[in-house]
Amino acid sequence: MTKKTLTQVIGYEPSATMKKMILADVQATGKSLEECASAYALPVIVLPTDDGMITENGQTYTVEQFKERFPFRKIVIIKESDL
Repeated sequence: MTKKTLTQVIGYEPSATMKKMILADVQATGKSLEECASAYALPVIVLPTDDGMITENGQTYTVEQFKERFPFRKIVIIKESDL
């Protein structure tokens, strides 16, 4: 996983200490780097369109497709009725 991808997974630029913590988690648990990094991630906050589509990193997904594509990412869905 590249630095850019790690930043995309957790939502911010990780410090050297954070990178070491993530790598230690990978070694200790045997989980994937993405799965361990997601524990420190900021949630993705989305406002779906009227047809239920959300956009993340220039790609459009249904909520189900997003969860399938990014199984370890946290997602916060804001509906118009919530506003």
